Amino acid sequence: MSELTVALSDQMQKRLEALATQMDQSLAECAQQAILEFVDNWEDHLRVVAALQEDEARPDLRPEPADPG
Repeated sequence: MSELTVALSDQMQKRLEALATQMDQSLAECAQQAILEFVDNWEDHLRVVAALQEDEARPDLRPEPADPG
């Protein structure tokens, strides 16, 4: 496992500590969760952007026209 040092403002440190206490987690656990969510969200976003740029076939979500008969 690797280590990462992050500089936080005093206000952010207090907010993180308060959340960690409420969630009964360590600061490291909260930071790991935040990084995991960030990475997951951005990987998904960039995958969608790449698919759109490649003009990949995707479903058409527009409703079908009503039958006039």
